[in-house]
Amino acid sequence: MIRACNCWASRFRSGCNRNGMSRRLAISGLILSLTVAVYGQKSRVLSVLQMIESEKYKEAKTAIDEIVQNSNSSEWPRTYYTRGLLCQKAFEAGLEKEDESLTSLYPDQLILAYSSYQKALELRAGNRVRTAIASQYYSLANDFKMLGSRQFRRRDYVKALESFEHALMVHHSPLTEITLDTNLVYNTALAAYESQNWDKAISYLTGLNDDGFSPQTALLLYQAQLNIGDTLQAEGVLAESVDRYQADEAIVLQLVDQLVRQGRMEDAVRYLDIANLQRPSNYHFPWTRGLIYEKMGEYEKAIADLTHASELAPEEAGIHYSLGICYYNVGVAITEDSRKMTNQQQYQESREEARRQYELAIQQLEKVVEIDPGHPDAHVKLTQLYQHLQL
Repeated sequence: MIRACNCWASRFRSGCNRNGMSRRLAISGLILSLTVAVYGQKSRVLSVLQMIESEKYKEAKTAIDEIVQNSNSSEWPRTYYTRGLLCQKAFEAGLEKEDESLTSLYPDQLILAYSSYQKALELRAGNRVRTAIASQYYSLANDFKMLGSRQFRRRDYVKALESFEHALMVHHSPLTEITLDTNLVYNTALAAYESQNWDKAISYLTGLNDDGFSPQTALLLYQAQLNIGDTLQAEGVLAESVDRYQADEAIVLQLVDQLVRQGRMEDAVRYLDIANLQRPSNYHFPWTRGLIYEKMGEYEKAIADLTHASELAPEEAGIHYSLGICYYNVGVAITEDSRKMTNQQQYQESREEARRQYELAIQQLEKVVEIDPGHPDAHVKLTQLYQHLQL
């Protein structure tokens, strides 16, 4: 009886051993098959790299697209590095060969290259892949700049902005040590401005203007602020920029124009005073201030400024015309006042002074015609004065 039990127990243990071994063999087989599958996919990725090296970009696309869809390789960093490399290399080859079929293997091909590299990094790529991506980033930044410039020339400003911003993202990557290119920031700001993306335009232009990049950034920032209806901030941009850019002519005149349109003549004169001190050889400043003084009815100051401007730029017909009109307006004002006079002597003296002002106006207008014989306004005003003075 005991022997029978021992025999049954022995058979039971033997059966268990066989079943356990079968399970172990099945698990080992599964692991082996998975390993073979994974390594098979990895070897396919290596073959794609060889296709890229051989410039077989379209075949490489077909292969890498299948690999990305495969569950065994879709979480492997090198898969996405390879797709990024394909996108970038095909794009560069397409530019060189002027072959659009290569620059458009994928929609937004360079952006896909960047996002593929980023995906590889998110999957905790090893040092070799990270180094390879870093190496590609240097040329990728230039690729985005070239693409953005081409899109900008084609007036596709929205796409140009997208490309330039990706170039900036590559510049800011911790993998690279690329010095930030302020010209790239300016191009990005221009693309944002032209695409009427005012928030981004203001953001980029503000940074550039704070660094004193160029007077143009201040003028663009001023206009962008106006486009969102912030006239106070727009004026502040120009006011601060008068000192920042050492009374740049365009900035000063734009600020003065805005102040004059608002009727703030004294503020306009104040900024022109600053500009005259910083740039005493610039004839536009006394010319403009003279016109403002004339508008304010301060003819003596106006004539002094316009005369000074004509001395700085004696061949500028516009200054002589402005001076001639100023003398003419003085003559008109004196003539109007003389009509109210009851004293005959004062009346006569006033008329003679008016005539003298008209003659000074003629002298300036004749200089205009001498410098610019085709100046239509000068001819018309001269004809009126000749008739009035019976010359």
